[in-house]
Amino acid sequence: MKAIKSLLSPWMKVLVYFLILWSATAVAGTVPMLNDFLFFFLVALFLSWVFLKAENSTLSSLGFWPKDRTAARNFLKGLGIGIAMLLVTFVLTVWLTQDGWKISTHVDPVFIVITFLGCLWSAFVQEFIFRGYPFQELLRNYRVWIAQLLIALPFGLMHVSRGMPAEQITMVMFSTGTGSVLFGLAFIKSGDLMFPIGLHLGWNYAQELIPRTAGGQINALVVFKESHKDYNAFLLLLPYFFVMIVTIILIRKFPFPRR
Repeated sequence: MKAIKSLLSPWMKVLVYFLILWSATAVAGTVPMLNDFLFFFLVALFLSWVFLKAENSTLSSLGFWPKDRTAARNFLKGLGIGIAMLLVTFVLTVWLTQDGWKISTHVDPVFIVITFLGCLWSAFVQEFIFRGYPFQELLRNYRVWIAQLLIALPFGLMHVSRGMPAEQITMVMFSTGTGSVLFGLAFIKSGDLMFPIGLHLGWNYAQELIPRTAGGQINALVVFKESHKDYNAFLLLLPYFFVMIVTIILIRKFPFPRR
C-alpha cells in the first residue's frame, strides 16, 4: 500500500483510477450482466479504499453519507435547488420555443416513486465516482480550476455515446462539463458529497417528471399539446447554460455551512 503512495503522484493516481474504470466499462460492454451502476460503484469503492488506505485515510473521509444534521440539510438543500433549477430552465425553454403544454391528468404514483429511487441511485453513484476520491485527491494537491477541469473531462465523456456526431459530442461535453463544475463547487462549499448528490438528484428527477421538450416520458407531470418543429442548440442550451451559470455564481458568492 505504501508503495502506491510513494510511486504515484496525485494526478497519476487519478489517471490509474479512471483507466481501471474505463477498463471496467469495456468489460461491462461485453458482459451485459455487469453493465449496471452497482458494478461501477463497487469498482470505484474498491479503488477508493485502496488509494485511501495507502494514504492512511478511510472511505468515511469522502463524506458520501449524511453523518450529521448539517450533511442531511445539505442534501435537502441541494435537492430543492436542483428541482428549482430545472423548473426555471423549463419555463425559459417553453418561453423560447412557444411550445404548448399542460399538467398531466394521468399521474402514476408508482412511476414517481420508482423514478425518484432510480435517480437517487444514479446521482449517488456518479457523485461518488467523480466527486469522491479523484476530485478530492486533486483538490488536496492542485488548484481548484485544475481539479475541476480534470474531473469535468471524464464526467463529460461518460455521457458520450457511440455514433454521436462531432457537433453533438461538443454540446454534450460543454453541457455536462458545466454541470460537473457546479457539482464540484457544491462539494467545495459544503465539504461533503451530500450537497452535490442532492443537486444532481434534484435536477435529474425533475427532468424526468418535467421534460423540457416534446417527446419526454409518457408518465411525466407535463404533457406538450404543441411542439416546436425545429428545436436547435440555441433554444435548448441557452436556458440550460443561463441557469447553470447563475446557480454557480450564487453558490460561489453566498456563505455555506460546512459539516
